[in-house]
Amino acid sequence: MKNHSLQHLSHDLGMAVHDTWTTTRVKSALAFFDKALSLNVHVKTHAGTVALSGRVLTHRQCDQVIELARGVPGVMEVDARELRTNVFVPGSNIEAPDAEERHEYRSPLSGKKDDEL
Repeated sequence: MKNHSLQHLSHDLGMAVHDTWTTTRVKSALAFFDKALSLNVHVKTHAGTVALSGRVLTHRQCDQVIELARGVPGVMEVDARELRTNVFVPGSNIEAPDAEERHEYRSPLSGKKDDEL
């Protein structure tokens, strides 16, 4: 029974080392391509599946990050569900998270003064 446990532990340790090495290689590929991407994209690997998260500026950058990750040896799958872009829909309200008041920022073109609200 101990031999089976030792083999299982050895396999788990080998997989953890492989996943860590894969994560490092993906981060290096991102840094080599574009340093800003490597700073804004987080990489985690589990059993050969690379999970990407963070923010990029455009959808094109998102596609580039995914393709770079897929091109790294040892990557079995890429999960980019948590990779976001900073693109917003025109006309939508952009608010800071946890903003207490909505009228803190007014466009200088609005013509209204603070005391007129």
